[in-house]
Parts: sequence; structure tokens; C-alpha cells
Amino acid sequence: MNKIQFYAFYFVYATALIYLTITLPIGTHEAVAFYTDEGILKKLTHFAEGWFGNGLDFRLPFIFFGLLNIPLFFFMSKQYFDKMSDSYLATTIFALLPGIITSAILVNIAVLVITLVMAFLILNVKKLIWLQAVVAILLLYVHDASIIFFISIAIFSAFKHDRLLFTISASLIAISFLYFNNLTVGGHPSGEFLELFALYAALFSPLVFIYFFYALYRIWLREKKDILWYIAFSSFALSILLSLRQQVIMTDFAPYVIVAVVLMVLIYQRTLNVRLPQFQKNYRLGFRIVIGSLVVSALIILFQKPLFLLYPDKRKHFTYSFYEPYWQTMELREIGQNCYTAKQEKVQFQLKYHGIEACDEFDVSKIHR
Repeated sequence: MNKIQFYAFYFVYATALIYLTITLPIGTHEAVAFYTDEGILKKLTHFAEGWFGNGLDFRLPFIFFGLLNIPLFFFMSKQYFDKMSDSYLATTIFALLPGIITSAILVNIAVLVITLVMAFLILNVKKLIWLQAVVAILLLYVHDASIIFFISIAIFSAFKHDRLLFTISASLIAISFLYFNNLTVGGHPSGEFLELFALYAALFSPLVFIYFFYALYRIWLREKKDILWYIAFSSFALSILLSLRQQVIMTDFAPYVIVAVVLMVLIYQRTLNVRLPQFQKNYRLGFRIVIGSLVVSALIILFQKPLFLLYPDKRKHFTYSFYEPYWQTMELREIGQNCYTAKQEKVQFQLKYHGIEACDEFDVSKIHR
């Protein structure tokens, strides 16, 4: 991929994401965050309230950080590749991941965490330790489960004998554990392991996740391990360990794992380059299949609304929970009704955002987030 092709891709990509952000109705979790969150999500979702009259009113900061993450990933990836074309390719793959697309168009803290993690990694390459500390402190305030990141950095700095970075990360672990940590550890073995792998497969797409898992494992056995590998591997391993005992919240771990997709491309390129051209055919074919699966998954997300035509039962569509309250609002307005009490209390917030209040008293305290 050359520079012009990448810029053309990024323009189409940004246009498609902005279109989705504008046209997709507010989701259940987004509406709950909009009305009940008291942390950073409240500030972000209300930042552009009333500016546009569409989804950008509550999603503007998220699409901004989502689109910012693409050039940040490109700058981060340049340290791994000699050819600029490889960085363009790795960035394109990163942009097409289902988890990256959805994090850019939906209300979630993960997109901001990804921004801070990549900023930290870029500063690490430039040896700007104090700016790294500033970014780490911001991450401490932004992400309730940032202790995962600090543990990863502490492990890396311990192996590399970096005393200053170890001191900073250890201090932030202590502060996070005492004052900020909302990562729950406990309970009885509940067998959430397979569910976690299914979530990772959805985050990366199944074929990409299989190769990503292989890349982490191969680097562990054979390759040089850098800070990015330590962050991704430590977070991934910790999520697996916790899944044996409890349900894992994906947004706690995903931002620290998904940024390491560049390692997958790096391992692929190394595997390809050590083989003679006549033995590269199967590897190139596998690569095209993986890229094709990413393109298909991206198109499914982009054209999710027309896909309703393929479902006899629209409730089985993966975005039905976004559209159903909106459609219900349109029906209520047609018959002149301006109130409705939903069976599910979380859905009531979606109706409220569309201008439909509950017909009886609605107890916000009953909402389980």
C-alpha cells in the first residue's frame, strides 16, 4: 500500500464512521451513560449536547479520538518497519478491526484509553520519561482498570532494569489500588474462559485473533520482546486468568491488547521474508483471506441497517436494540402519545433521549449498569 492509497482509504473510512455516528440511534448503554454516569463519560457525552441534532451530540468526542487513533497508530508502527508501505498496511488492518470501528462510533471509554496508550508508547520510543508519566497519570484518572496497564509496565521495566520507569509504574499501581481501582477480582470458578475468547474473536474478527494469538506466543518463544509485547501479553494473560474465576469486562483489557496488532503484521512479514518466492504463495493467500474477512466485517457494520431486510425476525439483528426504541418513538408520535413506560428500565433512557418520558414515576436508582 502506498501513501496515496492509504490517504484515500482514510478519507473513505472517516466518512463512513462519521455517517454511522450520525445515523445510528442512541444505544442502551449509551443512554444510561448519558443520564447516569458521574465520571469522564458524563463530560464526554454532554460535551457537544445540542450542537448537531443527531448522534454527534453525544458521540463527537468518541469519533474524534477514534479517528485520531489511526494516525497515532501509524506513527507508533513506524518503529517496527523499515518500509513505509508496511506501516500503511498495518494501520489499515488496525483501522478495519471490528473493535476499533465500534469504539469510534459508540460511547465507551476504551477509545480514549487506546489514545493514551499509544501516546505513551510513542513517548517511550522518544525516551521522554516525564511526559510518559503525565500520560500515565491521565490514564489513571480516565480508566478505572488502569492498574492492568501499570502492572504490565512494571513487569517490562523490571525485566529491562529500568529503575525510573519501574518506580513510576509501581507508584501508580499503589495509587490505583488504593484510590482508583475498580477492577473486581474474586468469586468462585465460573468458567467464563470460552466466552472471553469469543469476545476477543469479535474484537479482532476470528481469523485475525487466531493469528494475533499465534504472534504473541511466537514472540514469547523466539523473538525480541519490547514494551508493546509486555503490555499486550500481560493484559491478555491476566484477562484469561480472571476469566477462569469470573466474568471479564472487555473494556478493562481490550485497549491494552488491541494496540499490539502491529506485532501480528511484523511476525507475518518476517515469516514471509525468510522464505523463497515459490514458497510464499500459501502465506500470501492466507493473508488475503484474513484481510478479506476484515473488509467483510467492516462492510457488515457499515451497512448494518439495510441488513434488516434479510431478517424475518428483526429482533435477531445485532443493532436491533439501537433502532427499536427509536422506531417505537416514531410510532408513539404518530398516534399523539408523548409518554410510554418501557418494560426494561434501561430502555426508558433511550426513549427519554428521543423525547418520550415514562407515564409513571421512573426510579433511576434501580438501574443496574
